[in-house]
Amino acid sequence: MKAPKTVWTKPARPRLGDELRSASRQELIDDTQWTRLTVTDDLTGESLGKLDVSECRLSGCRLTGSDLQGSRFVDCEFIDCELSGVTLADAVMTRVSFSGCRMSGAILTSSKLRDVTVAECKADEMSMRMAAAERTLLERTMLHNADFYSARLDSCRLFDCDLSGVQFSKTVFSDVRLHGSTLDGLRGIESIRGVTIDPQQMRDFTLSLLAAHDIAVDSDREQQPASA
Repeated sequence: MKAPKTVWTKPARPRLGDELRSASRQELIDDTQWTRLTVTDDLTGESLGKLDVSECRLSGCRLTGSDLQGSRFVDCEFIDCELSGVTLADAVMTRVSFSGCRMSGAILTSSKLRDVTVAECKADEMSMRMAAAERTLLERTMLHNADFYSARLDSCRLFDCDLSGVQFSKTVFSDVRLHGSTLDGLRGIESIRGVTIDPQQMRDFTLSLLAAHDIAVDSDREQQPASA
């Protein structure tokens, strides 16, 4: 008998309290624990260390090039934030959502994501090298040239995303679907196992696979000499 199909569960949404307070910019910089806050400040380039962030809404916040390495985020929303070049290496995220954010070049190397949603964001050249993502949804997001080298993706969905040029070398997939996403020019495509695509994606996927193996398609049996 065939095993019953498992039904994918969408990432759990952040659980925010009813009352969120504001904090001054200096308080945010000095404190290592943010709890039940609304954050709208410009923290560009700040070294914030290992923050512990819970039940927070970051709206229009600027963290361009900021250092949040090793930080922990639980039940947080990022809305229309500027996160380009932010360092989130070794970060842990649980029930976190990103909506309409700019995340170009963001560094999430070795991060751990669970119940994370990324929607309508610009995350080109984002680094997810050696990251682990479980029950994570990325939709309508630009991931051009993003790097998932040696990442582990478990029960993840990448729907309607621009995945052109994405690096998937040594990525481990388990129950991953890429429906509606652009797949041309994938790098490390020979490592891809355990993913599901839709019929409309077969052409781009096949062309990327042929290119990876240096296979040419030519209807001529005899190579014709180049014209003078």
